[in-house]
Amino acid sequence: MSPNIFPMQKAQSDEYSDIYHKYFPKLYKYILYRVGDINTAEDLVSEVFEKVLIKFSTYNPGKGKLSTWLFTIANNSIINYFKKNNRYKEPIDFEQVEAKYTLEDLIIDRELKKYLLKAIMCLDERQRNIIALKFGACLTNRQVAQVMNITESNVGTILYRSLKRLKDILKKQGVIY
Repeated sequence: MSPNIFPMQKAQSDEYSDIYHKYFPKLYKYILYRVGDINTAEDLVSEVFEKVLIKFSTYNPGKGKLSTWLFTIANNSIINYFKKNNRYKEPIDFEQVEAKYTLEDLIIDRELKKYLLKAIMCLDERQRNIIALKFGACLTNRQVAQVMNITESNVGTILYRSLKRLKDILKKQGVIY
């Protein structure tokens, strides 16, 4: 009999399944906002959940929240991806993404999404990361601060400036007035 590579009890397996279903959409959007490419986002989300599966038994709730642990893994995967590829990809075509989004997301005009993602890709890495955590992953400012290892007030300041910059970019593009 071969050794079990993923020694996981039934209860752990159920817990992992719950985590996967709860966090997959948040992690996917977070990563998509960071990398701007559907295929890359899908690959990186798979990589994140593979790492979570392998290291699941080592997670210690006493050291931090599960969401912080998951988004730290995701952030590190993104950093490694960019280091390995040494560049950013072009923004995605949202027509490919719509099947993955909820009805609420589909209601939003697809052209606005294209411009918004292009504008997000114009932000610096730190701003893009905070936007992705806040709006892609739907984290609170406190959770973003934990993941980014900065203060909550710093998150608020960077978020404010990032949104102002996005608005300016979209105005220059004629998307908003």
